Amino acid sequence: MGASARAVAESVARAGHEPVAMDSFGDRDLKKIASWHRMDKSRPLAEVVSGLDVDGAVFASGIENRPESISELEGRGVRVFSPPFESVRRCRDQGELDRFCAGSGFSRPNIYFPQPGDVLSRLPPCLVKRFKSGAGIGVREWIRGSEIRDGEYIEERIDGVPLSIVFLADGKNAVLCGASRQLAGERALGASGFAWCGNIMPFEAETSARSTLLADLRRAAKEMASYFGLRGASGADFIYDGDKLWLLEINPRISASFELVELLYGVNIFSLHLGALEGRLPPERGGLLDGPFRGKGIIYAPSNLTAPDTRAWYNHSRRDIPHPGSPLPEGAPICTAITPYLASDADVMARLAGEADKIWKECGL
Repeated sequence: MGASARAVAESVARAGHEPVAMDSFGDRDLKKIASWHRMDKSRPLAEVVSGLDVDGAVFASGIENRPESISELEGRGVRVFSPPFESVRRCRDQGELDRFCAGSGFSRPNIYFPQPGDVLSRLPPCLVKRFKSGAGIGVREWIRGSEIRDGEYIEERIDGVPLSIVFLADGKNAVLCGASRQLAGERALGASGFAWCGNIMPFEAETSARSTLLADLRRAAKEMASYFGLRGASGADFIYDGDKLWLLEINPRISASFELVELLYGVNIFSLHLGALEGRLPPERGGLLDGPFRGKGIIYAPSNLTAPDTRAWYNHSRRDIPHPGSPLPEGAPICTAITPYLASDADVMARLAGEADKIWKECGL
């Protein structure tokens, strides 16, 4: 369950289980492999799930904003394949993230918590973010002197490249599974603002910096697992300024870029997630910052469009496929494009941009 459940549902199915999916889209390829139910955010999650015949629940996205759902589901007798409630809650506590960075030596942007209506004027360049959000939704540049709304905070803007990691943890230790460049607001993919629009894996770093960066990423994963008591699959987002890592957030769930780990390395993330929850971690993998590269790009609608006949889209390495004839409002995601193995980050980005052009033309642009 999550905002989009397709990637996790595919991993569940490949692991030999029968997925029951709950998300906001019900895309064509998801319904081919899973029994689908619409996510109803107006009702307690435990109430929604209690009527389903399932063996357990696994989160694709959004649980970090609703950690109480873990306890609610467990109270209804649903087995939750997730880190413990307290671990998830602490990962979303800005004070806990500050304390973690202070103790581990990682950098952290300054965070400001003005009250609604406060007018600020003496801050460095900053972004406004929501306490409960995801995928870059609602993130905007802070304009000096402007007010912020209830449920928002201000974060210092750090210059650098967005970098995401995914790892498996057993509550004390962790194994790094992959590092990627996170794509946000890419106009070539139709995205605007800071909207998340995919990942390119592995993260492309200067050869001279790779060993140090990889060591820092592995240490970050292990220290997060130990400090927060993380179990199973998790991810974290950083800004890499070419020298050091600035921690932005931790996502205690199967993150979207785990799909690229499966594609690059031929593993099954759901099976590894279950093993890690039980204390079994896979061996460390070498070459995590070496090519070749693959990417997934979320293609957004640049104007109001209509989905064409999409029945063959899956064969063209497209995922999260809309149903033929469905409306595609401006700013909404159309689908996900997956690239083959390519020689560089730039090659992947060029392929994704070309795929976006093809998709827009097919949709009538």
